[in-house]
Amino acid sequence: MTTSSLNKAGVQDVTIKKAVPVLLLLFVLCLVIDNSFKIISVDMAKDFGISATTVSWQSTLAGLVIGIGAVVYAALADSISIRRLLSIGIILICAGSLMGYVFQHSFTLVVIARIIQTAGLAAAETLYVIFVTKHLPEKEQKKFLGFSTSSYALSLVIGSLTGGYVSTYLHWTSLFLVALITIILLPFILKYLPKEKGKGGYVDVIGLFLVGVIAAFLMLYISGFNWIYLFVFIAAILLFLAYISKNSKAFIGISFFKNKRFVTLLAVAFVIYTVQLAYIFLFPFLLENIYGMKLDTISLLLIPAYVLSATVGALSGKVAQFLGSKQSIITAMAGITVSVLLGGLFVQSSVVVFVISMILFSCSFALMYAPMIDSCVSTIAKENSGTAVGFYNLVLNVAASIGIAYTAAMMDSPSMKNNFLGYIHLANASLYSNILLILSLISAFSLVVYWGLVGRK
Repeated sequence: MTTSSLNKAGVQDVTIKKAVPVLLLLFVLCLVIDNSFKIISVDMAKDFGISATTVSWQSTLAGLVIGIGAVVYAALADSISIRRLLSIGIILICAGSLMGYVFQHSFTLVVIARIIQTAGLAAAETLYVIFVTKHLPEKEQKKFLGFSTSSYALSLVIGSLTGGYVSTYLHWTSLFLVALITIILLPFILKYLPKEKGKGGYVDVIGLFLVGVIAAFLMLYISGFNWIYLFVFIAAILLFLAYISKNSKAFIGISFFKNKRFVTLLAVAFVIYTVQLAYIFLFPFLLENIYGMKLDTISLLLIPAYVLSATVGALSGKVAQFLGSKQSIITAMAGITVSVLLGGLFVQSSVVVFVISMILFSCSFALMYAPMIDSCVSTIAKENSGTAVGFYNLVLNVAASIGIAYTAAMMDSPSMKNNFLGYIHLANASLYSNILLILSLISAFSLVVYWGLVGRK
């Protein structure tokens, strides 16, 4: 190798190392933006005069786009440079944000703007990990991938505070303007990221479209219980299975669904993860309607839960090694069940109950993530583990959207205001208590299914 080529390689290494902090900052900003919009549904619903079911679409569709977008960007990264994909992502973020702010008086256009914005946010959330694993030496990868885990936890705190304070003291629509900050990083991305040549790749547009149809019509059915939606949902599942069994280039093969253990774990993960964003979506509505709190105070109450869950998440690998994956998952599911049951039984007692409930809830999910995904992927051949992880994360994003959809539907149902416990006399308190009790039953069902089909073997 010539001196000239060595110097060129050295300069490129330095440039790549400068690119990583820029990408990490973009990664954090995108997560903060995404999480800030999750807490403002209560104020958005009041401004537009719409139901919880209707306002939930700005969260559910965004979650669906994040899940599908992650798979799309991962596939495109083989044929299009990460530099170009991130540039497109930032443009989508800014275009969606400007549209949302300009057309803030139309809920339909706000939802469309959120979809465009989220299509851009998904780029940074996916491509940071791909860039690190693709361009950094193996000995440095773990350090920078660890930063992404810590950044995710940090973004939950900053995102909740940003959403709460901006919505309370400015207006929730100002969050669209906050998202425009990402444009500042575009010159640095163009300067430091390498100009790679595409190797040629394939994106399974039809397969991903069918997944989107399946999720969308399941959410529509949950929201309105229209049998036409259920029929389309079932038809889309059958079409998807037929498609992946015939197409060798499908983003996931039919062989994955012939693996009973993989399917079982995937189904359990889907059910339990519907509860995750369901409770987070419900949380600000509950504290405002029962305790009269504003979003700035509600966001502060979430800080202990997010900080402690970040600590548990960082230690979850070691805990799983000590207890074993099965015991860790069972412990986590039991913690999730107890946390929402606690809120359901003592809904009118004190705000302290919900701080404790959310701490246990968030820490339990943090404990469960690593052993659950490890258990799921370990059932698949090593060469297919990347596909398994991608599909698993897609399923979790769809599950979260479904959870928000069925929780919003329950919040709008008059029957949920019935006083089933006997000692709760306010209609609003009965509503939230009953929903939390149902969430605890869903969590308990997941625990029983996991123990019966996987844990006791």
